[in-house]
Amino acid sequence: MGTNLSLASLETINLVRNKAKDSDLIVAFGSGTVNDICKYASYLEKKDYISFPTAASMNGYTSANASILVNGYKKSFKAHLPRAIYIDIDILTNAPLRLTLSGFADFICRSTVQADWLLSHLLLGTEYNELPFTLVRDLEQILPREYTALTKRSRKVVLLLMEVLLISGLGMVISKGSYSASQGEHMIAHAMEMVTRDHSSLHGEKIAVTTITMANLQEKTLSIQNPIINPTTLDVKHITQCFDNIEFVRTFEQKQIMQQKIQEIICKEWTNISNLIKQNLLPAKYLQKIFEDLSIPHLPEHLSWNKEQYRKVVDLAFTTRDRFTFLDLANCIEES
Repeated sequence: MGTNLSLASLETINLVRNKAKDSDLIVAFGSGTVNDICKYASYLEKKDYISFPTAASMNGYTSANASILVNGYKKSFKAHLPRAIYIDIDILTNAPLRLTLSGFADFICRSTVQADWLLSHLLLGTEYNELPFTLVRDLEQILPREYTALTKRSRKVVLLLMEVLLISGLGMVISKGSYSASQGEHMIAHAMEMVTRDHSSLHGEKIAVTTITMANLQEKTLSIQNPIINPTTLDVKHITQCFDNIEFVRTFEQKQIMQQKIQEIICKEWTNISNLIKQNLLPAKYLQKIFEDLSIPHLPEHLSWNKEQYRKVVDLAFTTRDRFTFLDLANCIEES
């Protein structure tokens, strides 16, 4: 039937749904893609599912969302939690190292995620919850000290990584969405997937590249002393030419209204806002050193992405979702 079983696509979801019609339970034995397929298929079929993660490769095992490929673009769909998660430490430890390192990258982007979410809260008053980040704080202090042990397949450190990924997934449940684990860096990654149709790179590898991009962008923006907001001069035809999606034009038009709202608060409160966000940031150079030490791809060329195309996508990625991040701010802010 031409269905690519390696992708969490609607076609694969429907295949699993049909196969599971006479079953009471769906069991996901695998990593991210398998989990998303079984999670969403079981949700649509109103059946329970159980997860057997085979790699510490991502934080979605305990989230109530499923990332599904639709028309070449990954979208997050409401789903449900597994009835149980069973973990075999030996299986996790002996998983392909590339998958484990992908999971580490999906975890360490906490820094750029929190900065984006807090920015939206401080500028627009959107809901913000510190708890998901508090729950992983102790583990986050340990892992960046012992991350090189991942390459030696340390049972202790791989299990620590799995623990923090599971907690991060629960953080999304607490947040009633992916806000605590997915912001600007994920928007860029998903936008690049849509433009390049790159499904060979792992999710965490893409996130490593886009996390470095966001970390540098956030540091540059927060270093501005006396910012002013200028109306964006972006031509909407650039959005449709890049993404071929009229919905993104509507998102852009809504965000133009947001830009007008933040002018006054930035003028009055920027120093306080900047200082609050800086408290939770991991420096871009520090993140890059970690990725270099682990040989994790962290530059566009590491994934064979065209640099010019990547810069264009980064500039336009803010239009792909209604979340307000540093991508939005970079589009309209400059020093007075």
